[in-house]
Amino acid sequence: MAKEANAPEGGQAAGAGNPKGVSAKKLMIFGIPVFLVQLILIFFVIKIFITPATSSAPAGHEAAAGSAKEASGHGGGAEPQSLFVVKDLIVNPAGTNGTRFLLTTVGFEVSGPEMMKELEMKEIQVRDILNTILTSKGLDELVDVNQREILRSEIAERMNVLLKNGTLSSVYFSKFIIQ
Repeated sequence: MAKEANAPEGGQAAGAGNPKGVSAKKLMIFGIPVFLVQLILIFFVIKIFITPATSSAPAGHEAAAGSAKEASGHGGGAEPQSLFVVKDLIVNPAGTNGTRFLLTTVGFEVSGPEMMKELEMKEIQVRDILNTILTSKGLDELVDVNQREILRSEIAERMNVLLKNGTLSSVYFSKFIIQ
């Protein structure tokens, strides 16, 4: 009889701490796999639906900007324009002693495929020119938005000396982060 009286209390005591809650064992068995399946599904949804729309340019070097320019009325010339992109160039500005850096992506508008091929063949020289120009600038010059046009013209001038098959139309900064 004494054992019968203690039995219900023991059952209540065991269930009283977590009457409707989920035990840690159930969470480990069911919760974590469900969470992982959700992460995998999100990854594939992003990869299939979002990534192809944003990365339509092959290898980041050439984008057919000519048709977009002609459609908007900025084409002007008979030749379609292309864009040569130098991605993620990281330099230390002058006078920072390596404590600050500039992360930039630079695009060059070119007039034809022969000029695009020349830039692809001379990519190391292009990166060197950009590195030399950007590391020679102080932080105050790089931060000032009004100085960007001067920086663009200096880059275009040095690049046109390097190029033999034509001249650059424009220089663009699609990423310009100073940290």
